[in-house]
Amino acid sequence: MKKEIIMPALGMAQETGTLIRWLKREGDSVAKGEPLIEIETDKVTVEIEALVSGILINITAEEGDVVPVGQTIGHIISPEELAASGLSPDTVEPPAARLSPPEKARIASPVAARMAAEHGIELSQVRAEQSRIMKADVQRLLERSPEPAPARVPASPKARRLAKEAGLDVGAIAGSGPNGAVLAADVVARADARHSSKTVRSGNQPGELLLIAPQPIDLPRSWGVMAQRTADSWREVPHFVLYRDVDGTRLHAWLQSVQGGAPVKITYTDLLVKLVAAALNKHPRLNARWKAGAVLLNASVDICLAVAVPDGLITPVIRAADTLSIRQLAQRRLELIEKARENQLQLTDVSGGTFTISNLGMYKVDAFSAIINAPQAAILAVGRLVDRVVPIDGKPEVRPQMTLSISCDHRVIDGAGAAAFLDDLANLIEEPLNLLG
Repeated sequence: MKKEIIMPALGMAQETGTLIRWLKREGDSVAKGEPLIEIETDKVTVEIEALVSGILINITAEEGDVVPVGQTIGHIISPEELAASGLSPDTVEPPAARLSPPEKARIASPVAARMAAEHGIELSQVRAEQSRIMKADVQRLLERSPEPAPARVPASPKARRLAKEAGLDVGAIAGSGPNGAVLAADVVARADARHSSKTVRSGNQPGELLLIAPQPIDLPRSWGVMAQRTADSWREVPHFVLYRDVDGTRLHAWLQSVQGGAPVKITYTDLLVKLVAAALNKHPRLNARWKAGAVLLNASVDICLAVAVPDGLITPVIRAADTLSIRQLAQRRLELIEKARENQLQLTDVSGGTFTISNLGMYKVDAFSAIINAPQAAILAVGRLVDRVVPIDGKPEVRPQMTLSISCDHRVIDGAGAAAFLDDLANLIEEPLNLLG
């Protein structure tokens, strides 16, 4: 009996997954437990193992496809069943061969469909070598198709030169000159309107502008996901931000006193996680989320740490942070950061957080505000601990200070509630022995 390969659900809120690559080809033998596909959600990239042994057949999803959770993307069949069908691994029909020409024409990967549309190509004109029309199929057609000679557009020589230097199509620019001729001013206006170039003074002729088109850079998909999530949060969540300067004298002294014999280096981040978790227990509205017009209080204090990785930003979760000791927190933080930098995080490591801490103190940042990690209610931004002159009993003294800011969802909590949380957190930082001992 054939075993379906489906797009798995790696989280309760997951609706789709992106198929990054097949680790086996159609007709290959597959062993149970062997990595079969690599998929990506909006949080993590993982390898999915085969649930049974057999031969891989009937692949219906290609690399780069966004597939709904639960959709079948292939099958695994036993060698005996394959033999009984009169086929062998070497004679398994490629997916494209099982489709009629009209069906082939209608099926294309998102990248291929977009490329075809951009070049005005009907998908029925593209010959697919796999189950779907892929980017390479469209590229082959483009390479075989001679480009038509462009119609001569009336334009001044200077306008043509500026358009070429700016990477603009002079034929796509509305001209303001006689008979619709494109003038230099039209090119400059188009470049400014599109925000697609910058202007610098040319050293050849005084007052002349040389337009230089910017160069795009290749971005990993994870960066695009992060960009989309932060943009959605900023657009949909009503943010407000509070700031508080905190004296770190006793926190610094406590940290220095415990560093000697600790098997794992304890950091300010570890201390902050411990203190924040305690403050959240006193202020549960900050450990909540907004959903369908209601405030939902989370049962566990699961704190996310914003960690920079080469492909962007990721927020692994320290679960039940309020129940862990300082050394346990330090050990767990170290494990998560190592997994993040080696791209070994699983979905369980990055999902379900209830509050986020972003600490940029190690980069010598004094203060900043952060975008809420939706659907959480708040995020704490932490600046560096630095000596500042402050008034103590009416006299100037130098004390180590840090600036905290908290960005909050105004649907979940108001300014007074957030200020009370920040005040209690500041007191814990300034008198850590009350909690840390």
